[in-house]
Amino acid sequence: MRAGHVLKLIDIVGSEAALRHLNRDGKRGLVVTASLDRTNFHQPIRLWDMIRLESRVSQVWQSSLEVEVRVQAENWFTDETRDIATAYLVFVALNEKTREKIQFPAYQPGTPEELQLAQAAELRKKNRATEGKTAPFIPIEDTDNPVVISRLMTPNDANAQSNVFGGIILSLIDEAGSQVAKKQSLNQPVVGVRQDRMSFISPTFIGETVEAKAVLTKTWNTSTEVQVEVFAQNPNQAEPRRVASSYLVYVKLGPNGRPGEMPPWTPQTPAQIQRAELADVRREIREREEQQQALSLSSVQDNAALSPSSQL
Repeated sequence: MRAGHVLKLIDIVGSEAALRHLNRDGKRGLVVTASLDRTNFHQPIRLWDMIRLESRVSQVWQSSLEVEVRVQAENWFTDETRDIATAYLVFVALNEKTREKIQFPAYQPGTPEELQLAQAAELRKKNRATEGKTAPFIPIEDTDNPVVISRLMTPNDANAQSNVFGGIILSLIDEAGSQVAKKQSLNQPVVGVRQDRMSFISPTFIGETVEAKAVLTKTWNTSTEVQVEVFAQNPNQAEPRRVASSYLVYVKLGPNGRPGEMPPWTPQTPAQIQRAELADVRREIREREEQQQALSLSSVQDNAALSPSSQL
């Protein structure tokens, strides 16, 4: 299954958890996807797999919250269950009529696991700010010869307020990104292993044409990073507007289904050289974040083991 389809389902299930938390005290409001922080694909989803998605709130700030979504696959014939992906999304709460930001109800972690999730959410929030400063986004130009995919947004792509679902944009981003990665792998199979931090800058509406532009930023031994920018063109406006941006990581698969060697790519232009350097910075931030999360989990587990309640 394409990563883009899974990302669309992740957005749908994640928004349900955010909406339930917002409206749990009788408050009426809307939630919109603000960003997709990280999505790690541990294994692919194959034919005849049944997939299950679970979402839960991990941390709440004022007008935004983070939701964790876990994806599992169960083989129809063997009953084997596999962990497929873990994703973290940030949603913003809006007034149903005025579309102004409103506050989410407060959230208090109750278990050691919930506490660890909340601490990890704070770490991701901090790293988002750090990454924005140390690895700034470099806009894609036509001279970069990007892969371009465009689609007209229809009522099937949007909610009752005519806002296009974030998952539709995520799916389009993966479609453009996978084409770039497959071209670099000399048309060999590739699989998406990470949807990196993605920001939704502006909403998209029914009747607009959405265009995704994708370029290669860096190749490593078996993987490559792709940058994607998304634009929306309103038929009544002269200029398109930028609505989203993201980075994706793909791995080339060999004949045995294991990671294979990705053909190397050498950046040529100043912009390409800078993107490649920043790709390494993002990779270092990801690795450091994973190490910090592992230490945080270990600390929470140790504290839980020493607490009086755990010994009752």
